[in-house]
Amino acid sequence: MSNRPGAWRLRPSIVSLFLVMVLPVFTVSMWMGYSSLDRMARSTAEQAVERSRIETIGHTEALVDPIASLVRVTARLASDQPDYFRRPQALPTMLEVLGHSATISSVYVGFADGTYRMALRVPSGLKVHGQVPPERTLFANRLVERGAKGTLETYTFLDSAGQPLGNSSASTTYDPRVRPWYKDAVEKKALVISNPYIYATTGLPGVTVAMPFSSGGEVKGVVAIDILLDSLSKFLKNRQVSPNSISLIVDRDGQVVAASDAAQVLKRDVTGALSRKRINELDNPLPALAFGQRGAKAQNQFDFEHNGRDYVAIFSPFPPEFGKAWDVVIVSPIEDFLGEASENNRKLLMAGLVAIALQVMVIYALSLRIARPLELLEQQVQEVRNFESGGGEPVRSRIREVAALAQSVTTLQGAIAAFSAFVPRELVRQLIGTGHKLELGGRSRFLTVMFTDLENFSTWTEVTPAQELLARVSTYFDIVTRATIKEQGTLDKFIGDGVMAFWGAPALLEDHAYHACVAALRIQREMAQINAEWSKEGKPSLRVRIGIHSDAVLVGNMGSPDRMSYTVMGDGVNIAARLEGTNKEFGTRICISHSVFREAGEKLWIRQIGVVTVKGRRQDLQVYELMGLKEGGDPDLVASPETVQLCEMTNRAYASYEDGDIAQARQRFQAICEAFPGDSLALTMLHKCMEKDDEIVVV
Repeated sequence: MSNRPGAWRLRPSIVSLFLVMVLPVFTVSMWMGYSSLDRMARSTAEQAVERSRIETIGHTEALVDPIASLVRVTARLASDQPDYFRRPQALPTMLEVLGHSATISSVYVGFADGTYRMALRVPSGLKVHGQVPPERTLFANRLVERGAKGTLETYTFLDSAGQPLGNSSASTTYDPRVRPWYKDAVEKKALVISNPYIYATTGLPGVTVAMPFSSGGEVKGVVAIDILLDSLSKFLKNRQVSPNSISLIVDRDGQVVAASDAAQVLKRDVTGALSRKRINELDNPLPALAFGQRGAKAQNQFDFEHNGRDYVAIFSPFPPEFGKAWDVVIVSPIEDFLGEASENNRKLLMAGLVAIALQVMVIYALSLRIARPLELLEQQVQEVRNFESGGGEPVRSRIREVAALAQSVTTLQGAIAAFSAFVPRELVRQLIGTGHKLELGGRSRFLTVMFTDLENFSTWTEVTPAQELLARVSTYFDIVTRATIKEQGTLDKFIGDGVMAFWGAPALLEDHAYHACVAALRIQREMAQINAEWSKEGKPSLRVRIGIHSDAVLVGNMGSPDRMSYTVMGDGVNIAARLEGTNKEFGTRICISHSVFREAGEKLWIRQIGVVTVKGRRQDLQVYELMGLKEGGDPDLVASPETVQLCEMTNRAYASYEDGDIAQARQRFQAICEAFPGDSLALTMLHKCMEKDDEIVVV
């Protein structure tokens, strides 16, 4: 036991150290909590505002983009059949487009000769030619035709099933060619989105998406769809950043397109006519104040103060590809994000102080139970250091670690006589007797790694006798081992029913990726032969799945100083293992990565599987199925003409799939299924094509 001057005693030291360590940390933490509360609230507000901005732009694009796609498809149909929409048979198509979304109020086509056909929803209270439409009217077909006696406008009223309920005709001066949507689309010769305006039929704001169609190099007319914008206001209301926040969409002139308070979008003038409000005409002055602060601060996101309250504001323009110069405007009070945080901080302070007081008492009580056994152990350790056999009383403690330490010291005391002559340095001299220092380590090298695994092995083991299981798995291991060695690979380890091997180390191998692929094909060929023999004996086949990847990995002595293994590790090893598992998804046998294809693809027959997401990686991976060798390789492994045909057909089908031509891809994968019944990859891709088809709205 040490008697050095100034040495601390254990019992008070434990308590003192606890207080020294905890109190400053607790004090600083509470101070930082209080001082950073405002910053945290501002940060939370800014993040919430940013999320709302992204969601608002995304929702608006999600509202307009599908309808823009419908306009494009309809314009393409009109270009292919210029007179299609002149005929009554076009009405079902237009009604189908109208039914695509409740936000579509009307679909119409204006022709270069002034003819005009529209399919529209008939709102409640609408009068046509001064008369109320027939009962049960939900839709109408409006046709404007020009003739020698003038221009005639005919409404055909339709029920929910599209069946006629009646007609109304009258002369009209309506000419689609002078309308802004028609002139703008023809002038720009592309899809256009109009500025928001008030629909005369509903009194609600909306926009028109229009696109010209041509035939023989001449514009024949314009296809257009009207979209109601009231859903944007509902979205802003349902996605408010905070209880007292204000969310707007405004155009370049400062006019409101949509607002979280829908009543703030429109106004009536002295004549009763509806028009859109400007940002400075809103009942709440905060958006206008923020608009003024924006110019002074020269920022799109900033804080400002009004009437003693702090606010966060953001002005974010829509992306240029949207086609309209709109801004998302969000203003929210900072205090909405403080909530109960301040009160919680006070409660946390009191709870922390009480907890520290209780901990001090507990620590002191524990120190009493710890100190005495440790004092006795310290005395016994001194005896061990002097190679003395102690004869004192045994040390007992309820603390597991102290009790274990006491038992160890007792054991040392009992064995000190036997080990007093033992010098561990002799063993060290034996280990380093060769003159070479043994150490862990490795270096990075570009290698090819292969993983194999048995399909449904767990299920198979449950119904197979142990001796048969051992014999058959040993046969499989022998096939993999011989194929690996024959192709100059290094067999790393057996992992359950799997095998890990790599090429390119320790000896350098120039075509390591190709050799790994040859080994994989050899394994599958020999497994096919042995499975045929087992089938004759009435035994189930063993199906092997293989994954191969080339990458820079760490290779060398891994493990511990007492036990080392020459192996590889790194992300590339994980990818190879994941590729083996990818076979299960596509029903394939050998999956290789793009890096393997890049290294040895010119010597291999492969077919593209596609881009897959590998678990544990952010980036997707291009994957291929290895089918055989090209001419010049091992004759036993050269792909047959049927296999070559399958590869070519699959690659053409996948090219169509990758180009987005899902219909053609589906036809080509269907052809593969017919030519090669049971091909799992083709069946999987055909299913994916069908899923893609389900996502497309056919007009």
